Amino acid sequence: MIKVFVSSTFVDLKDHRSAVLESLRQGGYLDVAMETFGARDERPQTECLRLIGESDYFVGIYGHRYGYVPEESDISITEAE
Repeated sequence: MIKVFVSSTFVDLKDHRSAVLESLRQGGYLDVAMETFGARDERPQTECLRLIGESDYFVGIYGHRYGYVPEESDISITEAE
């Protein structure tokens, strides 16, 4: 199955994310998105970058927010993705 990683800030683009994820599922793709992650031991940014590397495609949905910046980073997780 083809894996598609979906990246965006969450709160401001929730409806857009939902539409993209639903379209991917209807098209037979496996969506790789934070809504499906569940609990993980890894730091969020590390885990996101690992999952991107395992995905076949990357879809970025960007708007007006910069996203969460972890303490150990100078950039948001969204920018790192």
